Amino acid sequence: MKSIFKYIILTCILFLISDCKKYDEGGFVKQTRKHLFGNRKDGATKTWKLKLYEVNGIDSTLLILGANQIPDFYENYITFKLDNKEGFTYTAETFLCNYVGAIDNVYKEITITKPFPNHLDSLQCKVVGSNTICTRNLLLPEGFFTSSLWKIKRLKKDELIITNENLKNKYKIIFSQ
Repeated sequence: MKSIFKYIILTCILFLISDCKKYDEGGFVKQTRKHLFGNRKDGATKTWKLKLYEVNGIDSTLLILGANQIPDFYENYITFKLDNKEGFTYTAETFLCNYVGAIDNVYKEITITKPFPNHLDSLQCKVVGSNTICTRNLLLPEGFFTSSLWKIKRLKKDELIITNENLKNKYKIIFSQ
């Protein structure tokens, strides 16, 4: 009797684990808010470090900008903030660019619904002191009037991988903690 009970419990556990939705390259969809924003509450924020910026399979991380010009560029690259947990809207900001967007109801796609004013171009510049610093527009690399839909391929507590294959070029961005 005990062995039958153990098999039933084991079967239930395996069913629950296999029934959980996952991202293509790993991570559970159910943990999206917690992992992407650091918390499930409105106003939660999490800053991600840039690990890789790949264009058409080529590591283009250093081509995004002169990384040496921006203080702590790799350490504080992008911050996601959960604005409304019910509608799953967010804001995100990098050193130069700000974004407003939403995450679809199955938590597998990030959409840029509106970039902040003057952030429609693929390249952004900002005057800091006497220096002009320019960077690629990370989430809109070919301008706003192109696809602003990013697929979440992997989301874990310490790693985020997003891709956009709907543009002229194919993009893959890896962030880490």
